[in-house]
Amino acid sequence: MNARRAVVFVVLVVAAGVGMFPRQSVAQDSADDGHSYMHITIGDHVPRNLVINEQYQKGGWLAVELVLVKNTGQTHAAAGKKAGLPKGWGLLSVEMKSGHHGPGTLSFGVGDNGGLDPLLAAQKNGTVIPSADLDLFPNYGEGRTLIGKYRIKGIRIVAVEDVPASGCAMYEVTVRFQSIEPRAAQ
Repeated sequence: MNARRAVVFVVLVVAAGVGMFPRQSVAQDSADDGHSYMHITIGDHVPRNLVINEQYQKGGWLAVELVLVKNTGQTHAAAGKKAGLPKGWGLLSVEMKSGHHGPGTLSFGVGDNGGLDPLLAAQKNGTVIPSADLDLFPNYGEGRTLIGKYRIKGIRIVAVEDVPASGCAMYEVTVRFQSIEPRAAQ
């Protein structure tokens, strides 16, 4: 668990640092902000945070970073493994290519500008969230080509843990889900 936090912390600090001093290619493509986007409603509340991509600013989308999934034990291609990921965790994009659609565990980073109270309340109350939509993009600096649109069903928030990053409010969220499947582009 501590190794996973350390990796998430390093990735978030690097992303924040690079974001403060954008490269020329990023400056030309302001949509390359390194986030994926999740639309999740908890009761009557929608968690929110700072969303840079204009396409997701309306409609209650939450910007999330480094979406990892607990490996299912299925065989993955050698190219699917990335150095530095915590043991037992992999990139969601690789897992989805393997054909897995059953239950699992996701972990992702989320910045807080005061709108994450619904996540914290759902964790505290053990709320089961019927479904959420996830638009998955590559991590920072890897382009803005949409990897896929997914529907996650039967979500329970297991943990919302503070990531003590330098001066920014950031949390690592861990959720369990019953199923995840591609959804049609809208």
